[in-house]
Amino acid sequence: MTAPQRTFPQAPQPAEPVQPPRPSPQDDAPPPPRQHRRIGRLVLVLLVLLVAGGGIALWRVRGPAAPSAPAVPVAERPVELTALEVTAVAPRALTETVRLSGSVSPMEQSAVKAEVAARLAEVLVREGQAVRRGDVLARFDTVELTARLNEKQANLEGARAQLVLAEKTLTKNRTLNRSNIVSDTSLDQAESSFGFQRAQVDALAAQVELARKALRDAVVVSPIDGMVATRSVNPGENLAVNAAMFTIVDLSRVEVEATVPAEQVARLAVGQTAALRVEGFGEREFAGRVARINPMARTGSRAIPVYVTIDNRDGALRGGMFASGEVLVAQAANAIAVPPVAVRHDDQGDFVLVIADGHTVRQPVTRVAQWARGDLVQVEGLAPGDRVVTGNLPGLTAGRSVSIAGS
Repeated sequence: MTAPQRTFPQAPQPAEPVQPPRPSPQDDAPPPPRQHRRIGRLVLVLLVLLVAGGGIALWRVRGPAAPSAPAVPVAERPVELTALEVTAVAPRALTETVRLSGSVSPMEQSAVKAEVAARLAEVLVREGQAVRRGDVLARFDTVELTARLNEKQANLEGARAQLVLAEKTLTKNRTLNRSNIVSDTSLDQAESSFGFQRAQVDALAAQVELARKALRDAVVVSPIDGMVATRSVNPGENLAVNAAMFTIVDLSRVEVEATVPAEQVARLAVGQTAALRVEGFGEREFAGRVARINPMARTGSRAIPVYVTIDNRDGALRGGMFASGEVLVAQAANAIAVPPVAVRHDDQGDFVLVIADGHTVRQPVTRVAQWARGDLVQVEGLAPGDRVVTGNLPGLTAGRSVSIAGS
């Protein structure tokens, strides 16, 4: 059994100066090898990323390096054209028109006036009412007109009786004159009296016919098929002869009195077709035909009236409406046309530049006519599908290599 150790008290030692703590051996020791390798790899990755980022930035600024190629002379480089500077021609219909505008008015209208001086008994129609030829529009009071007719007939009967007496007297005097009983003077008087009575009968017969006509005219009828445009009378009025009563218009055919500048009238001719648009009908077009051309310009202007007729059987158009449109003066089917700038000229004549196999080729053409007020030139010598240079490129010549942007 081991004996317990004993501790003895020691004598106090002198105090030593206090020194700062020294780093432990573990702090001064180098890191372990595994940690050192991690730090190295991290630094290497950062360096690689920095180099790669700088390279990408430099590539974006300078752009990708193009492989070196031999320099091409400027004259041999392709001329780049836009799609708007090249046109593939194709046959189409060409038209030339002359613009005009004016107001619509009925071609046939009738002003109905009073034929007798009498009191108006009744009026049977109003404005806007459709009427047919022969329909009764109004009636006059016929009491006085009937009395006048009876008076004229009575006078005629009396004159006829006197004529019979004069005829008998003349016959008797002729017989007696041949027997030398009645002188020649008496015979002449009998012949004169008979002639006067016969003339009197004729005059009274004419008055009777006038009285009968007045009685017939007491019934006012429509002279045409149409519509009542104006009504100027009312029942009970005493009208004089030729007093205005009604205006009847026929809307089955209307015309447009249009004005055309004097310099454009030479292109118009009677019979040409027109397409007109009338306010209030939207995009609807009315077919018309040039019926007449006025020989004189309107006073104080250089415009000449042109009259275009329109078939208006449905009655859609009304007088006074405003119409505008075009008259077809020329047309061509299956025509090839190009802008005027595309047609060039040299010592050999007119030509255009056609693109074929990436080069411009001189293609001779013949001018036929101008269309669209000079915006198009109809030509011959091109085939459908030819690609023609239509841009304003005076420096482009035949034989040059070209390319079309976007193709």
